Amino acid sequence: MHPLVERNLRDRPAWAIEGIPTFFEKFYGYWRDDELVVNWGFQNPWRIKELGANLARLDLQGILATTAGAGGESLSNGWFRYFCGSKASSNSFSISSKGARKNGFDSYFEAAMGMPIERVIPLWQDYLARIAARRSEIVRLPLSATLPNEEAFHKFAASYGISVSSE
Repeated sequence: MHPLVERNLRDRPAWAIEGIPTFFEKFYGYWRDDELVVNWGFQNPWRIKELGANLARLDLQGILATTAGAGGESLSNGWFRYFCGSKASSNSFSISSKGARKNGFDSYFEAAMGMPIERVIPLWQDYLARIAARRSEIVRLPLSATLPNEEAFHKFAASYGISVSSE
């Protein structure tokens, strides 16, 4: 994913450098004939361990203000996971090499979320609390895997408590 981001998203926000690849780094799937069925976007156990007690205290405004190389990967990745999985984001938003429009908001983040930062912060805190509450499940997640068929996949997922309907 890093080469794809570098080549195709030259004017991306700083968080996207690691955030986009991270969304795809933990996946589980299975083969259906010649088709690979993949579920991605899972939290990575090492990142949750790295953040420790700081997970629930991640400062969204600080993450958004962090420039490339100045902050931790985990912070950018947490923001991107939230962005991708958020039910709050009702607007279509794209990151492109030609730039995105703010649609009347003060920042691209607010445009992506379709609301001002002040309304997003409580949603962010709720997201962090839900991830922190699932910490013990997340740190048990195995390495990414593809299984030979759907039946084997569902047995594998059930044995680790992996939810494939939503992360």
